[in-house]
Amino acid sequence: MQPRGLLLKWLVIGGLAALLLGGCTAKPLRNVEIDPPTRGLLHYLQQDQMTNVSDRGYKVTVAEEKSVESGREIEIELQVLDPSGLPVERFTEDMTKLMHLIIVSADLSTFSHVHPVHEGQGKFKVKLSFPHGGRFLLISEFMPDDVGLTVYKKWITVGGTEPALEKLTVSESMQTVVSGVEVTLTAMPDMKEIKAGEMAMLNFTLKDAATGNPIKLEPFLGTSGHCVILNESATQYLHVHAVSDMSAGTSSVMFHTQFPKAGTYKLWAQFQYQGKVLVAPFVIKV
Repeated sequence: MQPRGLLLKWLVIGGLAALLLGGCTAKPLRNVEIDPPTRGLLHYLQQDQMTNVSDRGYKVTVAEEKSVESGREIEIELQVLDPSGLPVERFTEDMTKLMHLIIVSADLSTFSHVHPVHEGQGKFKVKLSFPHGGRFLLISEFMPDDVGLTVYKKWITVGGTEPALEKLTVSESMQTVVSGVEVTLTAMPDMKEIKAGEMAMLNFTLKDAATGNPIKLEPFLGTSGHCVILNESATQYLHVHAVSDMSAGTSSVMFHTQFPKAGTYKLWAQFQYQGKVLVAPFVIKV
């Protein structure tokens, strides 16, 4: 067996082991509970349909949703409710935060990853500024005590001028420059050979764009990097954490993941350098 084939074999075995450690279910994967030690390999949060309900029945409501307007800073209040409709009182930290909130526009042209502050009685608040009107997807990640990782998706309509939707096209180059840092994306198998349902390794190499020298990344939310992935229709969602043992304190960050279906996907890789969070977007075809 060729070296690359052998490596991929072990990656697949490792991925299956991670899923087994996280628990087995015959139900469609909506929110997968994975223990923190295995989450670096595969933090896999897939929803087959936009049910807007986690598999445990938790929900997140947005206060005064109809009054959300673009072009100005507003404070959003999120209310987390348990399956019986009561406010959730206690949460467990996940990657240093009680809640992660991912916000994308309908065409995936805008992206934000923020952390609402817990006010008690299941209420979280965060200040946001939407760049334009239109539909936005809010993806909340949180861990109620003794329950495990839960993800809730909710579309909202923001008031204001709506620009024409941008068509999602595959990136011409797998290299981009963000705040003076050159970010290069490679994959194993090769980018054109990635298939749905098979384990893939995504590797991001970061260098000083002016000198070409490697940079030393800083920890970001408990790991070396985060990578949020959505397909074109925003029905398939993955949030992958860096493989810490292989990425800590280096200029090369590795993620293992598995794309659930064929199609076009947008990736937002996030890293921290010199106290600033870098976001590197790429679009690939699977």
